[in-house]
Amino acid sequence: MIRRNPLGINRPSMHLDDRAQELTEDIPHFFDLVMNDITGAGQDFHNELIPSHWHREMEAFLMMAGRAQMVVDGETYEVEPGQAYFINSEALHAFTFLQGPVEYRSFLFDPGIVGGAPGSVFDSVYVRPLQERGARVLAFNRQEEGDWLFFEAFSRIFQLCRDQPPGYEFAVRDALSQMVLLAKHKGQIAPPGQATAEQEKRVKAALQWMESRLREPITLKDISGHVNLCPRACQKAFQKYLHCSPMEYLQRRRVFAAAQRLSLTDDPITGIALDCGFSSPSYFSKQFKAHTGSTPKEYRAAVQAATRALQQQRGG
Repeated sequence: MIRRNPLGINRPSMHLDDRAQELTEDIPHFFDLVMNDITGAGQDFHNELIPSHWHREMEAFLMMAGRAQMVVDGETYEVEPGQAYFINSEALHAFTFLQGPVEYRSFLFDPGIVGGAPGSVFDSVYVRPLQERGARVLAFNRQEEGDWLFFEAFSRIFQLCRDQPPGYEFAVRDALSQMVLLAKHKGQIAPPGQATAEQEKRVKAALQWMESRLREPITLKDISGHVNLCPRACQKAFQKYLHCSPMEYLQRRRVFAAAQRLSLTDDPITGIALDCGFSSPSYFSKQFKAHTGSTPKEYRAAVQAATRALQQQRGG
């Protein structure tokens, strides 16, 4: 019941709605906890991208092999094997995998698992202050004093959800409570009343608008006009939170959408190119290779080969 990526192969995947919010309703849940296990026969990615997105759930992420660059609310983090991160609720974040083979584990959990009923002491004293005013991301290192407890809780949660012994939900909730408490103590809680930055709200609104129009011709003027910013201010806001321009983000998102179609369907490449907003198959192929290191045809062939190899391993 632990989520693996589509087709059972080791490539990161996700589904976003038109607000760039990750959809998890169709994924097996453990009382509002979703596990991701991207391990096994890892693959060598070249600039593989998980585009900027957000979710209400809190997330714990552990890099096991490979290297990645993570951007959370405009801050860049170089992620090395053995590093773990806590990503807070509704934080904009993205990953670019720089070196493989890539292997990682993560889980998303509803804060209510720990907080319980709204207004309870667990919710009002511990969870909600962290969720609403806590650090957007926290790094954990095994060598730092006290951080090893985060890794211990992470490992315990993963094993419990994998094995599901009787009453495992209670043990998972206990381990999640420990992780939340560690995150609250490690980070700083802002004073009450500090609202989410207006720029961040506008960036999220722009992502929502762009997501619903991937196949349409879109200009910087269109994007900035939708969120009531001048083009220059829109550029600055995207650079601050996503470290790219609006048009660069749009291009990456279109490539990501095309990669998912190539992985999950046998649709003609020409049709995928046009459906994902590229003006011509040749331009699509050029942009796809620039972002992934392979042409669309090569990418699909690699996915199919990896799928066959994994099916043979399972059959053996």
